Amino acid sequence: MRSDQTICGKLLPELDAYLSRTLPAPALQQITDHLAACPGCSAEVELRRGVRTRLRAAVDSVAPPLFLETRIRASVGATRQKRSWFAYLAPVAAVAVLFLGVGIAYQVGLLRYTAESREAYAQSVTSRVPVLLAVGLGDHIHCSLFRKYANNAPKVEQLTQDLGSQYAGLIPVMNENIPPGYSLMMAHQCRYHGRGFVHLSLKNGGKLLSLVIAKKSEGESLSSSGVPQALSQAGVPFYTGNTQRFEIATFETKDHLVYIVSSMPQDQNTRLMLAVAPGIRNVLAHLEG
Repeated sequence: MRSDQTICGKLLPELDAYLSRTLPAPALQQITDHLAACPGCSAEVELRRGVRTRLRAAVDSVAPPLFLETRIRASVGATRQKRSWFAYLAPVAAVAVLFLGVGIAYQVGLLRYTAESREAYAQSVTSRVPVLLAVGLGDHIHCSLFRKYANNAPKVEQLTQDLGSQYAGLIPVMNENIPPGYSLMMAHQCRYHGRGFVHLSLKNGGKLLSLVIAKKSEGESLSSSGVPQALSQAGVPFYTGNTQRFEIATFETKDHLVYIVSSMPQDQNTRLMLAVAPGIRNVLAHLEG
């Protein structure tokens, strides 16, 4: 199954059936294969699992209206006439079910789109990697995964304006090394968990890729973090890690932690980092003095 917008659009209506395991075995396997390559749909599945769990709890906590049982018993016990109680009970039950259904649907909508559910997913993923890898991964999930993108990539002038002049040099660095099929869809400065980030997000159908640059907190250093060094280039050490379908490559400068986070295979993710690292270091060197 191809991980593009068309396939993802067709897949979304089938996710509930996938979670309920009511689809034929070939269809279940097809969706499983797609989820392994599509972080967007994978995140959707995790969110829906959470919604289903909370929905069960919500339903269990909703008591039926007090009058319903009374009216049923009264109707059945008073007349004992064939079908006479049903004509009276049906409208009452229908109204009760309607209100209960509306209430549950409202709760589902809130659970599906709340910041809390998105944060819970981010925390469940980032908790599986070392702290300094989680910094870049967390911003990628928070800022890229749950975003609705425009159909067409913004113009370079708009991206430059959004990003700010001091980091504008990052845009040509990424555009010169952009992987086939990807488009630069977002460039901005943001904050997550109180930390400032520079974030460039690229998209290829349902696949997402981020360049994340985080300002270091006092005392932070990859070299002393316990993350194993994967390789070095021109004397600069690089570190890698992964969890689920997320691949992370990172290096540090004096004041910044630099990340490439994507769903690409590890070797491709690392090669992209090695390609853009010299240009990124030049941009940051002018800022760090």
